[in-house]
Amino acid sequence: MDDPKDKNISIDKIDWENAQKIFDKDREAILNRLNREINRYPYAKEILLLLAGGILISAALLMPGIHRAIPSSIWQGKGYKKYRLKETLKRLHKQKIVEVLETKDGHIVKITKNGLTRALQYKLDEMNIKRKSWDKKWRIVIFDIEEEKKKLRDEFRKRLKQLEFYSLQESVYVHAFPCFDEIEFLRQIHEVPVNVTYILAEKIESQENLEKFFGVGIFA
Repeated sequence: MDDPKDKNISIDKIDWENAQKIFDKDREAILNRLNREINRYPYAKEILLLLAGGILISAALLMPGIHRAIPSSIWQGKGYKKYRLKETLKRLHKQKIVEVLETKDGHIVKITKNGLTRALQYKLDEMNIKRKSWDKKWRIVIFDIEEEKKKLRDEFRKRLKQLEFYSLQESVYVHAFPCFDEIEFLRQIHEVPVNVTYILAEKIESQENLEKFFGVGIFA
């Protein structure tokens, strides 16, 4: 498994409770898929996304010698090929991507800071905004990141373009569909929570270009 592209991602200053919401959809999608499938191959990326989304995994899957009772609330690998899952967890453990912790409820597999960094990179590279029925509102993102942090500012702008925002001005971007969680995630990752403002507006002057860009309104 390759190292993350962005070596500078740090979770030390992230409000993780807010930022990890971006993993909710992945967690639910993976668990729903596992409920429908049997003996699925356990990809490392899926395991990391589950762990980053708050799933607690029984350490017995990694270390069968652990016999302490595991409560039913701790996931035990349903849907995956057990021996393959064990191999995957062993590999992640060796790479210090996951660790085994002893809690009052038993031993669990938990994602490490290195693992979180890797999971964050996955989300940054693949994050997208779901398009659905337009509610006739605009999401405006305004950012004011100082010149000394030009590299960070350019990276933030690149991520907005990746999410298919419309550039209204150099530091003003617009989207037609709900994206607060995605913007909050970017704010936390790039450590610019007070430099970025998210605005919900009902009308923007001369918005025909916006409607055409997003294929909404009369262009739907």
